[in-house]
Amino acid sequence: CSPSQIIKQSMLELKLQAEESFVLKVVQLEELLQVRHSVFVIGNAGCGKSQV
Repeated sequence: CSPSQIIKQSMLELKLQAEESFVLKVVQLEELLQVRHSVFVIGNAGCGKSQV
């Protein structure tokens, strides 16, 4: 299974919509965490920060 498929399956289990843009953001966050010690997730209320 690819990382995208695993993310989509996890999202379905959490009863979230597996939209491609959200899956891409999760993949990008994982890639950042592989090369950085920390990252900041910022954004407006209700934009999905807690779900990432």
